[in-house]
Amino acid sequence: MNAVELLREVVRIPSESRQEDAVVARLESAMLELGMAPKKTGRNLTALLDGGDGPLLLLNSHTDTVPVGQGWTRDPLKADIEDGRIYGRGSNDAKGCLVAMMIAAAKAFKSNAPKGKVLIAASCEEEVLGQGLEVLLPTLPRPDAAVVGEPTGLKAAVAQKGLLLLEIIAKGRSAHAAHGGGINAVEAAARDVLALSKIQFNREHPALGATTLHVTQISGGDRHNVIPDRCKLVVDIRTTPSVSPDEIIALVKKTVEGEVTIRSNRLGSVETDPNHAIVKAALAANPSGRAYGSPTLSDWVFLKGIPTVKAGPGDSKRSHTPDEYLEVAELEAGVDFYEKLIRTYFAKAAA
Repeated sequence: MNAVELLREVVRIPSESRQEDAVVARLESAMLELGMAPKKTGRNLTALLDGGDGPLLLLNSHTDTVPVGQGWTRDPLKADIEDGRIYGRGSNDAKGCLVAMMIAAAKAFKSNAPKGKVLIAASCEEEVLGQGLEVLLPTLPRPDAAVVGEPTGLKAAVAQKGLLLLEIIAKGRSAHAAHGGGINAVEAAARDVLALSKIQFNREHPALGATTLHVTQISGGDRHNVIPDRCKLVVDIRTTPSVSPDEIIALVKKTVEGEVTIRSNRLGSVETDPNHAIVKAALAANPSGRAYGSPTLSDWVFLKGIPTVKAGPGDSKRSHTPDEYLEVAELEAGVDFYEKLIRTYFAKAAA
């Protein structure tokens, strides 16, 4: 099966989050063509390749995309090839990774199959962290190791930042703006924004660097002529294993005047021992690459406790942008990369 043509086919099928049925149907037929036995669980698709006794390696990537959006200079669902680039929404994030994983696994098990099992999981709703891998994983046998397919330039991410979302409510007392008086909640929130901007996290993680904190939303006031009595801030915090969420929350509460509540604390940071066989296999599959820490979220957050690397063809900076693309050469290199990773992992695990 030709990786380029399959990728073009699935890019042409719109698959925004929660609307993946059509692309899952095409991938299911592609798996059958590749000699696999796919199984559907909701809008998630899995296939097990069995080479006999040995560890279980999970290969996971997602079928959904963000909306097409504005600003495209070409048809986002036509999958045109120009100057060696396959343009289209989802080409880079992450249908290219998924196609490369499928074809690489089929090649690895077609001849001289490794001793072990590969479980391919094409999960839905990754972009909204919905009913995808988090729901699918408990129904699967527990993997010994995993690879999450995301555009990393085939470099191996051995750690990934988590996400802690906080809300801060600044409270005041309303009054008529013409007369003054009252207590202005927007001004109180502004003091909190300035205080939060001075927070620094000095304990850096060797792969991920420092925890970051940004106020990303602010809303307060209903009318121009009323002193507002309430203002809400949303704080986006990208966490590392070096500073616990409890420490961060305590520090924020100590820093601000407003009332702090937790909107989300389920997406923790994750990391894998650089000496684990899955990391060594990923580095061996791309000798020119390196291990690094990723600041962006992925379904890896649901694989905590399972040694995992995040790696795939493409560039994360192209994701979610107009004129998203994946180079043909990157896709072909991705197929080779995943096949080498599969074979090397099982060889190292058996050693």
